[in-house]
Amino acid sequence: MAHFAAQEARDGVRFTWNIWPSSKIEATRSVIPCGSVYTPLKNCTPGPLKYEPVRDRRSGCVLNPWCPVDFQTKQWTCPFSNSRNNFPPHYAQAISETNLPAELIQQYTTVEYELPGKFNGPPIFLYVVDTCFHTEEDLDELKDSLHQSLAFLPETALVGLISFGKMVQVHEVGVADIPKSYSLRGNKVYSPAQVSEMLGLIPRGRRRPGQPVPTPAEAAARFLLPVEQAQFSMEQILDDLQKD
Repeated sequence: MAHFAAQEARDGVRFTWNIWPSSKIEATRSVIPCGSVYTPLKNCTPGPLKYEPVRDRRSGCVLNPWCPVDFQTKQWTCPFSNSRNNFPPHYAQAISETNLPAELIQQYTTVEYELPGKFNGPPIFLYVVDTCFHTEEDLDELKDSLHQSLAFLPETALVGLISFGKMVQVHEVGVADIPKSYSLRGNKVYSPAQVSEMLGLIPRGRRRPGQPVPTPAEAAARFLLPVEQAQFSMEQILDDLQKD
């Protein structure tokens, strides 16, 4: 167990299973769905790799230390699809057993990529809080941890909040005086279009002539705001959360 704890501390990743199912049949027999908890903004070695990841053409798997490499033919094998892939020319020219790219080094089991020429806006942190606790003390400890986490977010980050128990509450973080949220039943299945319409992210019903239609960004701004603008509302909402 100490080995797993050390690896989780290094990578900032925890999986529900340590072995990935090798077939659809094995996947259906898994009692717990495969999933992971990832620590955002964790300082990993090496830093962000400033180039495109090398992917398997069939599965989309990214080149990693568990991919078998044939240094003679300059090919690598995807452990998921078992298909062989040629290295890109700039890899093939220099790769060898003693000269590996960062993503193939055994110690670097978690790497992040900073894709050149691509900017998708500020990072978004959507807090999803389970309010089903045995005691109020447990919930208070969670609230305290969430309060502290807000201080560590980048200034440019957008934040939002969803809480859930028997009901799912989507909170508006742009309202400071009177907290407002939208409730969805936990035992009912909603389509994405229904949720978008309920939250006002898409126009609902007929509009009067001349009535402005908010853009998706304007509609979403009620639920996602920069940390500096949303912090007071977020802290107030977190303080008011009750055990379900």
